[in-house]
Amino acid sequence: MNQELNWKKFQFITEVQTALITNAINLSLNSDAKDKRHIFSATGTLINMDDAFYAAEKIPDNLTAHEAACEFIGFCCENLREEGAKVPYWFMRI
Repeated sequence: MNQELNWKKFQFITEVQTALITNAINLSLNSDAKDKRHIFSATGTLINMDDAFYAAEKIPDNLTAHEAACEFIGFCCENLREEGAKVPYWFMRI
């Protein structure tokens, strides 16, 4: 097993995890939080983190970790996804 730290993956995971936490805090303060708790529940967050670890292995060379994290969060967070958005090709599970 390779024990060397991959900075790009580490930065990506750190940014995604931080964004998920702060998004959950923001959502929990909204008046409709009870109706939208599936977005920021523990199981929802675990699903997003599982997807993030998968995506971390697939970040294209032409994207920085930050750019990849922005694309990932922009799609995976239901409340941040633009209408009609499609999953970015690079982290789509086939």
